[in-house]
Amino acid sequence: MGVYLFFLGIFDVKFRGEYNRNALIWMDSVECRTIGFLAMLSSEVSVLLLTYLTLEKFLVIVFPFSHLRPGKLQTVLVLAFIWILGFVIAAVPLLNEDVFGNYYGRNGIGWRNQQPKDTPQGYFLV
Repeated sequence: MGVYLFFLGIFDVKFRGEYNRNALIWMDSVECRTIGFLAMLSSEVSVLLLTYLTLEKFLVIVFPFSHLRPGKLQTVLVLAFIWILGFVIAAVPLLNEDVFGNYYGRNGIGWRNQQPKDTPQGYFLV
């Protein structure tokens, strides 16, 4: 999320004082879509990592004398899966523009913070 905010700040300096003239150009740009992708990737991976850590700690606390603790290889595989899943979730709107349109460029910050009426319902269930 820090990278997203850094690049958003850079483009804020670039368009300072004249954003209204460049708003549509910015929202259709590759840069806006890229930082939207990075923001979505960051938030999805954060949520998935916190879920995994919570589940792992729950199992260790509830079953302290069992052998339910993941090994190093299992942890590495789960972390790789979390990153791949986060990448796929963030990339789906970029790969299917017929369904999602300009998904990350519908507002000025490159981040989908609300569900528009014309967005497919299934994507928000993921």
